[in-house]
Amino acid sequence: MDVTWVNVADSAIKIGLGALITAVSGFVVLSKTQSHEKTKEGSALFYKQQDERKSKYVEFLSASQSLIYQHILYKCTFDTKEYFEYLRKYNEVQIISPDHIQIEASKLFDSVNNFVSLNKQSGRDDLILEHRNICNVNLVSFQKLAQKDSTKSYAKT
Repeated sequence: MDVTWVNVADSAIKIGLGALITAVSGFVVLSKTQSHEKTKEGSALFYKQQDERKSKYVEFLSASQSLIYQHILYKCTFDTKEYFEYLRKYNEVQIISPDHIQIEASKLFDSVNNFVSLNKQSGRDDLILEHRNICNVNLVSFQKLAQKDSTKSYAKT
């Protein structure tokens, strides 16, 4: 009778350990799968947002250059459709960008506003050229930061 009880206990322990091993391995596999899915979703969201930012950066840069060239000879009246679209693009960049990009976007926005508001008929070509050069510096600076921001790789957090 003792041998039967030992055999029963032995079988129960083997079954219990088998079930425990199966449960632990199932939990580990499930955890790894969920972790991978979470990383995959995070990566997809990161790159989607990055593409959106890149698009907004390009639109803002293009609008800045367009305004500069449209008003290279004449002063802007600030009530045109193009200028209102420029304001919208600037605000979109401000909303979706990290702080360091927002600062550079503001510098570019201010320099473009200063340039397009200058009286080009004043005969002060040196002043016009100085403001145009400031615009160029701010365009390049914003463009470089936007490039770095929109081409960085996903890092799991």
